[in-house]
Amino acid sequence: IVSYIYRHYMEPLTPRQIGDRFGISPKELNRILLYQVEMNFSDYLNFIRVNRASELLLKTSKSILEVALEVGYQTEKTLSRNFLKFRSMTPGKFRHSIALQDNEETFRIQ
Repeated sequence: IVSYIYRHYMEPLTPRQIGDRFGISPKELNRILLYQVEMNFSDYLNFIRVNRASELLLKTSKSILEVALEVGYQTEKTLSRNFLKFRSMTPGKFRHSIALQDNEETFRIQ
């Protein structure tokens, strides 16, 4: 179940859909996920999406909306809300802070 969610995070997944696929109820799905990853379905899915969004923000110049859509969110606002929850900052501030760190390291090397 965990690996299925990880492989399909960019799709519009629901607890009912995954429960049906694995022959369990949404409540049982959450119980299994709480045991395996210590998160409920919604938090685990958003955690994966935010981590993937973080990678894209670091490695690409895609807009925040493009990143949001690529990781499975319908809006930039939804990505931002979940980014704040898991990273304690907005996607824009995350990208900016990483750029500042890179500039500081480049300055130290020279």
